Amino acid sequence: MPYFELSKSDNNFPPAYFADNDGLLAVGGALTAALLLKAFENGIYFWNHPLKHVKWWSPDPRIVVDIPNHDFDKDLFTNDFTIEFNSNFTGVINKCKEVYNNKEAMDNRWLTERMDRVYHELHQSGFAHSTEVWQDEDLVAGIIGIAIGKIFFVEYLFAIVKNGDVFALESLLQALNKRKFILADMQKASLFIEEFSWDEISRMSYLDICKTNTEQFSGQKKKI
Repeated sequence: MPYFELSKSDNNFPPAYFADNDGLLAVGGALTAALLLKAFENGIYFWNHPLKHVKWWSPDPRIVVDIPNHDFDKDLFTNDFTIEFNSNFTGVINKCKEVYNNKEAMDNRWLTERMDRVYHELHQSGFAHSTEVWQDEDLVAGIIGIAIGKIFFVEYLFAIVKNGDVFALESLLQALNKRKFILADMQKASLFIEEFSWDEISRMSYLDICKTNTEQFSGQKKKI
């Protein structure tokens, strides 16, 4: 199925269920904080690439974590890591750029300067959040994500020590559970660690959850 092309002036997306078999829905558009929030609310996310257009995706199935029913790894919290939230947003962004902005690998998760500015704008407005994992005084793992209503959209994750990524995710999910979040969007399985347990739901089920969340909480930021 052919994808849709968005112009710089487009402020809306085609329905996410029109995405092709690979999950590609649309290409192009102006990458702004407002458009990114609208994408999340409609069950869509972006993959950026430095040499190609912005691409908007809605894969089937969708990789998520059902937070209230997640089996938390209690043994993981006996290590020497320290967890914080929103204590060093810029530091986590910069670490993610170090990990993903590899000119040889040309990773699809390349974090451009434009996206850096968009995430900081969303952080300042209360939507984007960071998770920091410290080992002594070193930032060794972290997560960047967006909170809208009762859904948390995981965008970037890095770890430079063993189990740092799992500890970051488990700690984040535990914090989200305490604040009554219902779902963490993990996008595609290929983006995340093999050791972590996630759930799969159909695109239509995911879109229904997003629709209900948007109707109840559109534009509402939430603390973690």
